Amino acid sequence: MAEEIVQAAVLLGALLFLSKIGEEAAERAGLPGFSGSIIVGVLLSNAVLGLASPSKLGHGLLLFVIGINFTLFLAGIEELSNPSLLRPHLSEVVFTFTLLLLPTLSVAAFSTIAWGLGFQDSLALGVTMALVSAGPLMKILLARGALGDREARLLRIGLLAEVAGLVLFNALVQGFSLRKLIETIVFVIAVYMFGRHYLGELMVLIERHIHVKEAPFAIVIAMVTMTGYIAEMIGFNAAVTALLLGVFLSGYMEARPFYLERIRALTYGFLEPLFFIGIGVYASKPKPLDLLYSALVLALASAPKIVMATRIGYTPRESLTLLAKGGVDAALLLALLQSGAIGERIYTSMLVTLIASTLISSSAHRMKTRKPDILRYRLAEARLDMDIVDSEESAEYAARLVAEKGAVVVVDRFMRPIGYVTAEDFVEVDPAMLRRIPIKFFMRTEIPIVHENTTVAEIIGDPTLIREPIIAVVDDKGETKGTITPRKLLEAMIHREKTE
Repeated sequence: MAEEIVQAAVLLGALLFLSKIGEEAAERAGLPGFSGSIIVGVLLSNAVLGLASPSKLGHGLLLFVIGINFTLFLAGIEELSNPSLLRPHLSEVVFTFTLLLLPTLSVAAFSTIAWGLGFQDSLALGVTMALVSAGPLMKILLARGALGDREARLLRIGLLAEVAGLVLFNALVQGFSLRKLIETIVFVIAVYMFGRHYLGELMVLIERHIHVKEAPFAIVIAMVTMTGYIAEMIGFNAAVTALLLGVFLSGYMEARPFYLERIRALTYGFLEPLFFIGIGVYASKPKPLDLLYSALVLALASAPKIVMATRIGYTPRESLTLLAKGGVDAALLLALLQSGAIGERIYTSMLVTLIASTLISSSAHRMKTRKPDILRYRLAEARLDMDIVDSEESAEYAARLVAEKGAVVVVDRFMRPIGYVTAEDFVEVDPAMLRRIPIKFFMRTEIPIVHENTTVAEIIGDPTLIREPIIAVVDDKGETKGTITPRKLLEAMIHREKTE
């Protein structure tokens, strides 16, 4: 037992590393990063090399499942938090449901004929392949530049198709019954009412009264994990619940970028890479007929979208963006496999379709080189000031610098920060004394110091730093590499926002 746990842990670590390598390779090729992780998973699975399989991972598979929830939780925060995108016109609603209906019925009919799937299972698979994934769609549209009216319309259609598809998928997978319908309605209303009116207030209350380290962060993690599986117990999809929680917590999280950055780090750095490479690990060795079926399903799911998009004025190349697939689609496909609705052969065939659809949609507009979120920039990458003065300089000289800069850091002969001075330190001092006394006798010794690898989010997340008039930035040797003030930090963030 202990040996199996050790092997699973080593394999998980290797999968995490290889997943990020695959993600980097895909993004350098101008493709969505997750596609690289999935492809690496397929290469390692029994479909190709046979180095990784679900049976070898044991309880480590739990991380793949949790990764689904956190991927959709962040999707709710980042993709569905803009209210304007959730107010489509009536014509867009009609178009979206037609866009979802035609591929669903086409794929469902094929699934029944080719694989003999039941009515609900074939429809659920049809919905999965008909979905438009809003996250990759947004990235593809942004690769063209700023979102215009045409791009915003496509994005609204994609968002509506994703949300409607998720609700329909949940109804199909859980089965139609009056009891489950009532339970689902009550649960959705409860989640909506609590999330809309009380969830943010609860988190604020936790912040005020629980002072242990990272308590709000821990509560959010617990909430996403527990609520999703409470939902599963009463017949509602855990992933959809996580998505709803993300929507309701979007305002709270965006107002606290330091917590959001931690969630992103946990998800994008650990859970999501394992989830996407895990999608590939479940693949089995395909037969030629399976690949043929993949091509046929791709055609059945894509053709109605392309035809309908061109009918409302989009070029064939623009219409390819509606083929975007992502984490939501992969999560639903894996859910069908784990529930027994589809077998490994169908799963592998549809996974190939998903990857192919992703590559085709990305070819419509090559993805730009990824730019990190503003909050993830390290101070070493910013233009730092060098507002410093030697500790042996006269206080008069330092006062002139302070009059110009507002505050300066005092350094010793090794360029290590030992204090700082502001205008308040000079206003009541005799000017004649300033000429005779070194600045080290006037300085404040509690100088705020941060490492040059500190991110913008970490500074914003520390209230004590934000209140300081100036911050010293040092390297590994403790030598001053620059200084920054809250005003300069704001200027840098605004400048980054404009240039991106």
